[in-house]
Amino acid sequence: MPTNSESVLVTLVVALPIESRPLQNFFQMKPLRGTRNIYQSEEEVRLLITGIGRSNVKRSLAMLTSGELSEQSLSAWLNIGIAGHRTLPVGETMVANKISCAASARSAFPTPVLVSRNYGEVITVDEPEVNYPQNAAYDMEASAFWDVASRNGILDLVQCCKLVSDNPHHGVEKITTALIEEIFNDALQEIRQHVDSLRELALEQQQLASDPVPFLEIADQTHLSVNQALQIRRLCQRLIVLNKERELENILDAGYKNGRELIHALREALQSSSE
Repeated sequence: MPTNSESVLVTLVVALPIESRPLQNFFQMKPLRGTRNIYQSEEEVRLLITGIGRSNVKRSLAMLTSGELSEQSLSAWLNIGIAGHRTLPVGETMVANKISCAASARSAFPTPVLVSRNYGEVITVDEPEVNYPQNAAYDMEASAFWDVASRNGILDLVQCCKLVSDNPHHGVEKITTALIEEIFNDALQEIRQHVDSLRELALEQQQLASDPVPFLEIADQTHLSVNQALQIRRLCQRLIVLNKERELENILDAGYKNGRELIHALREALQSSSE
């Protein structure tokens, strides 16, 4: 079982390269080989630059998670980005306790696990909001981030933090790259606290799911290689933290004797839970 915070991979998701630069410098990140929009630090903080808008977020996250997180039990997700707000001043930060999509009228409610001066709703729109009709933050990515990340991770470990860049007194036309960089630099210590909090919570979740009884029973019944045992343990942990114990019981009752078939069945159960 992991025993230190560096065992937790925390992925920061931003839309713009200018948003990423202060994070790259602060966490001492380097480009991930073979990619143009992913960076990672030695302390297991990863950065994904998606581009603006819901479709870019979904595409970038789908590429990142494809074939990877089905076996990654210790991971956390934090969407960070600029947003307009009706009442909060420019430079203020806010953690989302509700994420809404203006186009679909659907909402989600992230678990309140991060400490912040401000909490509130983030409304994702397809064009910059200049009228701020509700007392909420307005962005163009959060709902798409939630849709994908929440299907690939533990809900408690999927969070959203917005940095106010505009409001009725300081409109979107006044946003500059220098302002964005300044806002992010001022928020770096708070972002660091969020990363540390997510790591601690992930380790607590891992402790609860470590060597679950279904895995022990499967390992006792089935001849497994070391690699197969590792994969099956991780898949069992993922299903348990997603409250899919019944699916695990059904797989156990099926009496698989072949490790490859068992891994396939567990992956199928995990995939069905995200649909």
